[in-house]
Amino acid sequence: MEIISELKLERYLKDKPAVLIYFYRENCGVCQVLYPKIKQLITDEFPKIDLLKLDAGCHLKLAAQLRMLSVPGILFFMEGKEVFRSNGLVSITEVEAQIARPYGFLYSE
Repeated sequence: MEIISELKLERYLKDKPAVLIYFYRENCGVCQVLYPKIKQLITDEFPKIDLLKLDAGCHLKLAAQLRMLSVPGILFFMEGKEVFRSNGLVSITEVEAQIARPYGFLYSE
């Protein structure tokens, strides 16, 4: 999904209960290595999360509005509210830990 404005993002976040946005740049080696791991984590452990991958260079205004000033950047929203934020290098273990608890609350059976 191509999100080009803050307004479109707000609508998307209202429609989806859990969204993780991954900001990257094509020339960022860390971004290229981290994304497949993030994608695998979401697919395997948190399948109800919508994963959006946005090029920070193409979405410069949106990235600035969201204060995503370095990449890789991760924003995790639940029910439209920011739950977790990371700018720069982050471990998969940390991402998993930050997502697991709120995800469990929202999707507990």
